[in-house]
Amino acid sequence: MTDRVFIDTNVLIYARDRKAGTKRDVARDWLRSLGETGGLVVNRQVINELTRWILAREPGRAVGDVREELDALAHWGHKAIDDEEIDVAWDVRLQLGYGWYDCLLIAAAHQAGCRFFLTEDMSAGARYAGVILVNPFTTAPDALPNLS
Repeated sequence: MTDRVFIDTNVLIYARDRKAGTKRDVARDWLRSLGETGGLVVNRQVINELTRWILAREPGRAVGDVREELDALAHWGHKAIDDEEIDVAWDVRLQLGYGWYDCLLIAAAHQAGCRFFLTEDMSAGARYAGVILVNPFTTAPDALPNLS
């Protein structure tokens, strides 16, 4: 079985930001690799954060085009935050001390059965209930099976 990997918004942003240089290439490699294995996971919060970023950076773009692009991400996940995830997020906050929205994302990864959480914004190697935080810019996709 393929490990499920929750993707933080920043990875999706780097993948589409032409100004991101090598980070854009690395993020795209990660998405390509995870897309091939079927292990890529996001939730509604990630899609909403990406929506905000696109609308701010591309104000002249047709709303229908933006919506179509973002709707295409729904096959990776579109679950909204529920009460159970909020309870888990409080536990994440107690254990790891991250900001609230990051705690919600880690909780979502846990609830979705993800083994890894791909993010640049939190401490690589940190763990919560079996979810390992991985920095995509210091770890290659083929290294995931070696992380424990």
